[in-house]
Amino acid sequence: MKILAWRKIYSAGSHNAFTDICWFRGRPYVTFRHAKTHVSDDGRVLVLRGDEAGTWWQTVGCFWAGADTRDPAFMVTPEGLFVWSFRSARDAERPDRKLASGFNFSADGESFGDWQHVEDGWVYWHPEWHKGRAYAAAYDWPEAHVVLKVSEDGRTWTDHCLLAERTGEEQPNEVALAFGPDDVAHALIRRDGGEGTPLLARAEPPYDFWTFQALPLKLQGPMIWLHGEQVYISGRWYQPSGLVNTAVFRVDNGKPVPQLILPSGGDTSYMGVAVHPGNPNRFWLTYYSGHEYSARPNSHDAGAAIYLCDLELEP
Repeated sequence: MKILAWRKIYSAGSHNAFTDICWFRGRPYVTFRHAKTHVSDDGRVLVLRGDEAGTWWQTVGCFWAGADTRDPAFMVTPEGLFVWSFRSARDAERPDRKLASGFNFSADGESFGDWQHVEDGWVYWHPEWHKGRAYAAAYDWPEAHVVLKVSEDGRTWTDHCLLAERTGEEQPNEVALAFGPDDVAHALIRRDGGEGTPLLARAEPPYDFWTFQALPLKLQGPMIWLHGEQVYISGRWYQPSGLVNTAVFRVDNGKPVPQLILPSGGDTSYMGVAVHPGNPNRFWLTYYSGHEYSARPNSHDAGAAIYLCDLELEP
């Protein structure tokens, strides 16, 4: 594993977080939430388009769904570019916030349509397009069910199967998906409450039956990706020392082996990953971190910036 470049690409304003990255029409795109704090009603989704070196970026999209608009994620399809997010609105009748998922769409990566509502009460977290279908592991909160949903066009969805549910104090929510060339699906499932350890899951088509393994670490803001037969995961790692960093692990024989601790701390995590179109061993990683503002773990009221890591793995 070799770091080819690392740089801060956005720090304007106060709190920038919850990233994703993709390549679309030969250009890199990065998306994230831009707001005053970790949770605030002014949260908006920004989309940046960069040059091929990742040294210059311009804003091509800014979306607000009428309330805090969070956790944007790209889904590249033959039709165009979807930018998924969810709206978190105050609810006068209950302490929990009202959630709804939706997307902005662009056919050319230049102009984006208005935010399109898809479903209330569910967060479609990082939908993935695989061989002509869209898949999303959606969660409801605080009920803590995770349902695998499928779509033929990325707009109209149906429930496929129950992926995870609350067990004791463990509450599943955010799920990252990755599909291999053999069509096997891999999932990294965040769990809050209890020990906070994630689940690593696997299923073969048609993705009705999944196997699960609890990983022996606390990791939040999950991401999973594949390089050949190797499985990599990343997220906000709570180290035994008390430090919190964004870190990358390779899963060897079911065990997460640390590979890289990125410059990070404070409020940090939510990595996006995209393979470079010119090199299958090269990956661009985005994440956010508040380490330049506050080293206190989960310092949600401090600032945070967006970073890009250009990484090359061994063939």
